[in-house]
Amino acid sequence: MNMFFPRLFLHSLLVVCFANFTFGATRLPPDEVQTLADMAKTLGKPNWNFSGDADPCNNQKPWTDTHPVKGFEYNVNCSCSIANPTVCHITSIVMKAQDLQGTLPKEMARLTYLEEIDLTRNYLSGTIPPEWGSLPLVNISLLGNRLTGPIPKELGDITTLKSLDITMNNFSGVLPWQLGNLPLIERMLLTSNNFTGELPDTFGNLTTLQDFRVGDCHFSGQIPDFIKNWTNLNKLVIQASGLTGPIPSNISLLTKLTDLRITDLSGPEAHFPPLENMKGMSTLMLRSCNISGQLPTYLRDLTKLKTLDLSFNKLTGDIPSNFDALADVDYIFLTGNLLTGPVPTWTKENV
Repeated sequence: MNMFFPRLFLHSLLVVCFANFTFGATRLPPDEVQTLADMAKTLGKPNWNFSGDADPCNNQKPWTDTHPVKGFEYNVNCSCSIANPTVCHITSIVMKAQDLQGTLPKEMARLTYLEEIDLTRNYLSGTIPPEWGSLPLVNISLLGNRLTGPIPKELGDITTLKSLDITMNNFSGVLPWQLGNLPLIERMLLTSNNFTGELPDTFGNLTTLQDFRVGDCHFSGQIPDFIKNWTNLNKLVIQASGLTGPIPSNISLLTKLTDLRITDLSGPEAHFPPLENMKGMSTLMLRSCNISGQLPTYLRDLTKLKTLDLSFNKLTGDIPSNFDALADVDYIFLTGNLLTGPVPTWTKENV
């Protein structure tokens, strides 16, 4: 009996010590910690400290800003309930406006549970690594960097991807047809790049799209008829994209549109597109689209309209008298047309 209690006490002490050690140690696998260290060098992120008991999953600085300024957020998020509750895995890396001046790390492909990459508004250069195509990404945001090269076709393999924002970079070349294989994509923002060629026919398969934006690019060909398939679309922006008109008449099928902006279309003249079923429209911009004929009377029925821009077309005839109903619209632009007759009784601020 005298020897039993010391042994029991020693066993209990060892259990407590081991539990405390386990609790205090990082639960992120060493290979993911090493991947973060490699990424820091590639990105140009000098303030990640990997000495001692560095734990990127502790929701503390320097890994996460607990009181971020909007637009300058940075964090490394982990999930500790994916497969083994005693092990964490990195699922999200966000570093907005952190003055990063490196390149996009291909090492990131080693983070096999990563769902989000947001490197908005930095000074990153180089290309998108094809290796990213193996990740279960849901969101990729590279807006406002100095990235170049074509979009790797491997991004079309990311069947989990819902949002791709590569606005304001220097990407070039034709869009890979493989991007039309994304079964869950909801946002595809490609504005302000140097893309060329036509929109791939496979994009007609992207029926889950809710927000599609191309502009300030060098695309060729007409606005494709396959946009009729995007019936879940809320926002469509085709501004100075290089695409030509006319606007397909089957745009009438996109009845969920609330924001439609198409500008600077060359090509043949065409009448006003049929938009009468878009009752939720709040922004309608069809500027310099070579639209001829008269203004449609159905515009007065778009009761949620706040911005109407039909400037620099070839519209003729009178402004319909029922346009008095548009008095609540915040902005109306009819500049540069061939309209005649009296002006409705809008207040000066509206027109």
